[in-house]
Amino acid sequence: MANVRKHAAQAGKIWKSLFIFVIETRVLSKATLPFRTDLRVCNKLFHGALWVTLALAGCTNPTSEVDISSTPLPPSVTFLRWNETLHDLERIETLEDKLDALMQADSAFWTTWCEGILRLGPAEDTASVTMLGEFERTMQPMLEGIDSTSGSPESLQNAERRMALAMRRMHVLMPDLALPRVVWMPSGFNFAVYPEADWLGVALEWFMGNEHPLLETLPPEKFPAYRLNRMRQEWMVSDAFRGWFAVQHQGAMGTDRRTVDLMLFWGKVLHVTARCLPETTPAGLMNWTSEEWAWAMDQERSIWRELQPQDVLFNRNPREVMRWFQEGPFTRAGAIPQDSPDRLGMFVGWRMVESFVRANPGMSTADLMAQTNPDPFLRGYRP
Repeated sequence: MANVRKHAAQAGKIWKSLFIFVIETRVLSKATLPFRTDLRVCNKLFHGALWVTLALAGCTNPTSEVDISSTPLPPSVTFLRWNETLHDLERIETLEDKLDALMQADSAFWTTWCEGILRLGPAEDTASVTMLGEFERTMQPMLEGIDSTSGSPESLQNAERRMALAMRRMHVLMPDLALPRVVWMPSGFNFAVYPEADWLGVALEWFMGNEHPLLETLPPEKFPAYRLNRMRQEWMVSDAFRGWFAVQHQGAMGTDRRTVDLMLFWGKVLHVTARCLPETTPAGLMNWTSEEWAWAMDQERSIWRELQPQDVLFNRNPREVMRWFQEGPFTRAGAIPQDSPDRLGMFVGWRMVESFVRANPGMSTADLMAQTNPDPFLRGYRP
C-alpha cells in the first residue's frame, strides 16, 4: 500500500502541473532540440479551408511530386491505438492480467509511457496498473474528449491514411532511413509528440480542436491563447511527422548552433515534410493561419534585412538566437512588429532551402540533409 501511495504522490505532481513545456511549440519531445518544436511532441504542433493565392504560389514545393506508385508501406510502419487498448482493459479483471495485456500490446511503448510520460511507476509493477486506473479516473474528461474528436475511429482512420502516404514518400526520398511504428496515445498534456528510435507517440489530447471546451480548463500560464489555437485536429499528422523527422536529424544541426545553423536545419526539415505531406499547406506546416503566411510572404525582404547583419546571422548567444525560433504570439526579434507570426527564422530558413533546391535539382534528399554548411544556401537566397 505504501508503494501505491508513493506512486500516487509522483503521479499527482504530474497531473497537477499537467505539462512542462520542454521542446518546440508542440513537438515536445524528450530530445534536446534547441527549439520548442511543438511538433507542436511534440511537435507536436500544427490553415482553414481558405487558401489565398499568395499562400499557394509563394512557398509551394519546388520539386516534383514523389512517385509512390510502386512503393508499398514498409512493414515497420504500423499503427497502434493506445486509447483503444486502454478501453480493452475494462474487460479484464485482475491487475496481473491487465499488466500482461499492456505488455503484449507493445511492451516497449508501455514501458516508456508508464515510466517516462505519465511516471506511474515501474512498468513491470502491478502497482503502476493501479495508478493507471487513477490516471484514467482523474483524466476522464480528457479521455472522453479524445474519444469524440482526434481519437475517434473516423479521425484515426483518416490520420493513418495520411501518415501511411507520408511514410511511403519518405521511404522513396530516403530509403535507408528507419521508419517508426505510430502510437496514438493520451499523455495527460505532458507531451504532444514523443519520438523514440523505432516508434512515434502522438498525444491525441493536443489535437482535439482549438475550440474544445476542455481547453478552457487548462492553466493559462502554461497554455496561453496562441498555444491553444494550435491544438487543431487537421494539424495532427503534419505536427507529428515534422517532429519525428526533426528529432531523427538533430545531429545535422551542426555544433555551432548559430542563427543561420538553425535556419538551415529547420528549412531542411520543413522542405522534406512538405514533400511528404503535399496536401498540407505551407501555412499549416508552420502552424500559422493563411493570413499569417500571407504576412510573412509579403514582408520576406524586410524580415531578411533584420536577419542579414553578421551579428544576427552568426550570433551564438542562445537567448538571442532563440528569439527567431521560439513559439509565441509573434517573433520577438529585432524590429519585427507584433503583428508578425512567430518563428520567422524557420520561415526564412525554409525559403532559403527551397532556393537552393531549385538551383540543385539533382541533389538527393539524403545529400540535402547532410549539408551543414550554410554558405551555399545563403549565396543563392535572394528574397
